[in-house]
Amino acid sequence: MPTNLLDVARDFVTSYWLPFAAASLPALATAILAYIRRPKSSGTASDLYLSSRKLLLPPLDRPAYSDRMAYVLAEMSDLAYFQFENTDFMDDAVTDALRPTTASEMAEFLTAFSARLLGEERALGKDFLRRLLEEKDFLLLDVIDVAETQGFICKRTAANEPSYLVLAFRGTEKKVSDWLTDARCVPRVDGGTKVHTGFHEAFAGVTDVEGDTAEKKVKDILAREEARDARGDPLPLFVTGHSLGGALALLATQRVASDVDGACYTFGAPRVANYEYFGRVKTPVYRIVNSSDIVPRVPPGAGIWLLIGVTRGTSWLFAFVPPVAKALGKLEAFLDTLNGYRHFGDLRYLSDVAEGRFEDVQLLSNPPAVDRVVWMWRHIAKSVRVPIKSHSMFIYRKKLRHIANSRNP
Repeated sequence: MPTNLLDVARDFVTSYWLPFAAASLPALATAILAYIRRPKSSGTASDLYLSSRKLLLPPLDRPAYSDRMAYVLAEMSDLAYFQFENTDFMDDAVTDALRPTTASEMAEFLTAFSARLLGEERALGKDFLRRLLEEKDFLLLDVIDVAETQGFICKRTAANEPSYLVLAFRGTEKKVSDWLTDARCVPRVDGGTKVHTGFHEAFAGVTDVEGDTAEKKVKDILAREEARDARGDPLPLFVTGHSLGGALALLATQRVASDVDGACYTFGAPRVANYEYFGRVKTPVYRIVNSSDIVPRVPPGAGIWLLIGVTRGTSWLFAFVPPVAKALGKLEAFLDTLNGYRHFGDLRYLSDVAEGRFEDVQLLSNPPAVDRVVWMWRHIAKSVRVPIKSHSMFIYRKKLRHIANSRNP
């Protein structure tokens, strides 16, 4: 119990005033800063607000993410795997049918033909792709076929519906050349930008017999009259692709369609470049990833810092063994060349479901990286094959179809 006035005052300060002051100090500091930074009376409101007139016309018609468009483009990305660059399948069949001269040769031809017809419908050729698209009110404008880069451009032609274009690229096939394209991951460096060497060469470096790159082919098709509206203006353009096709779609968006009415949708696409490479892209980019799909995890992203640190620490531990330290030093230098790869775009994550239960899928917008890592390791704990199976375009299509139907009754 305090015995005099001084003790009462001391008790009040220590028990009440100091705690109150400590709790109030941040709010007081914020108020003081807000007062200091208040708009000064020396300027008028018209000088301070909405002064850049050219910025007052945002693109109101630029599409946001759409469940239905994601479904359409998933279908288009899968159609890109059709072997439309080959001579029409039926034309080949007629030519081949004239070659057999014996009954055994004819029997061999018929066996091979029936197996291909029943088991490899994706080899039915460009005319088959054109007819399939026309049945769904899409006009095939042309195909892109440059070395190992294939794709097509089509136009929506349904009556009483707005027209738009789709540019779809084929993903990685079971070919050594495609895997080599994926593997050439040491980036091209141009100033502050870095881009995957293999992907860049596939789109803008390698040429066909006429000397045209895939980029040139795309530009030429988009410049045609049929790729424009009645006034001669470009139609909305949607760029898409799965796996390697998604990487090519990102490059096409950056180099050909960086500011268009439309969007880029990728499915299970790998990392393509660093942040600076996409610095001027205004076209919306939506990257759709299915649960534990392994491909979007390569090349290494920010996690490469951990690999570099582990390699550096191990090299220090083995400093007394020069050959090992030298090898680890080279590995560290190589890992450092890969540093900088980052994803670009707005993430849409498709949740995991039990076998065949696509109706249970959830569409999650930009879930935290920590959650995705936890989910990934849970899937791996079930089976090391899950991350590979999750890359299937069939699964992407089924999940997106269920989402589009459930959210757009």
